[in-house]
Amino acid sequence: MKSVANSILKRIRAKQRGWVFTPKDFTDIASKNSIGVCLHRLVSKGIIRKISHGIYDFPVHHPKLGTLTPGPDTIASAIAKRTGDIIQPGGAQLVNQLGLDTQVPAKPAYLTSGSTTKKKIATYPFMFNHSKFLNKNPWNVNSAKVINALQYVGKNHITDDTIKKCKKILTQKDKSQLKNNLKQLPYWMIPHILKIIRTDDERVTRTK
Repeated sequence: MKSVANSILKRIRAKQRGWVFTPKDFTDIASKNSIGVCLHRLVSKGIIRKISHGIYDFPVHHPKLGTLTPGPDTIASAIAKRTGDIIQPGGAQLVNQLGLDTQVPAKPAYLTSGSTTKKKIATYPFMFNHSKFLNKNPWNVNSAKVINALQYVGKNHITDDTIKKCKKILTQKDKSQLKNNLKQLPYWMIPHILKIIRTDDERVTRTK
């Protein structure tokens, strides 16, 4: 057990403070039970902190502010790792990250392939809303971001700037995926998706 504990502690200390992790980050070292025992002891010693069920962090200590809380995106990533769900920013948080809106959301809201749920984690009131577009098939992460962003913005508020910024995050593979699965999208969204996936060459040809 001592060698297991040393290996786990070594991995934690190799990370920067602020690292948020789950027992899954150590499954190559020991069994689930052994990992749980070691993490419990490290929490008791004040080396790490348990911030939710199955979620821990290697806390940052500020000389004036004390022990800092990790950011919501970092916590959400750890939750996704623990549950196996796909989780990404949603609503106002998503459109803010894509540059579609400058409003900074007051509460962290995320989209998930899992169930809709509310959770209080650390100091944050998390909201996880189920999105059918986050299922592993056929959508990948970038495609799902664009679809969910358009849904949030709404069909009557999509502008040329919206189209331009959504286009920026998509690879050619993403665009092909969207093109091949148009029938699975809301009918009103299809014309906007077609504009997003249209190449510059196609736009030039259409204007000639």
